[in-house]
Amino acid sequence: MNNTTATRSQRFLAALVDGIPLVVLGVLFSRHLLSDALRPIVLLLELGYIVLQFVLVSNSGQTIGKKVEHIRIVDVQTGQNGGFVTNVLKRWILNGVLCFVPFYALVDILFIFREDRRCIHDLIAGTQVVQVS
Repeated sequence: MNNTTATRSQRFLAALVDGIPLVVLGVLFSRHLLSDALRPIVLLLELGYIVLQFVLVSNSGQTIGKKVEHIRIVDVQTGQNGGFVTNVLKRWILNGVLCFVPFYALVDILFIFREDRRCIHDLIAGTQVVQVS
């Protein structure tokens, strides 16, 4: 297994790739750019995309963006995929709840500048993002 930590740019680009579909669908849904008949379809597409990402990250430690960037999430102790509890519940859901704390998201992002490039959500879940060989 490759233990090379993912670069900041790899993590940023992966997050960008993962976020673009959600932003586009969210804007379409929230700005009333669609007829009322299409709004449920867009909502289902958005929910489907999130479920797909959950399945991918649970099974392989990779979202679509992480696959594009050839990086994956691993347990810091074992180097193995953490599965659903670690990758979805701890990294995404718990982190999403913590984003309601003022400035948490900014501080979480800034942790990428630590030497080990682990953000707060990595520290909480006991994970790191590494390059795939």
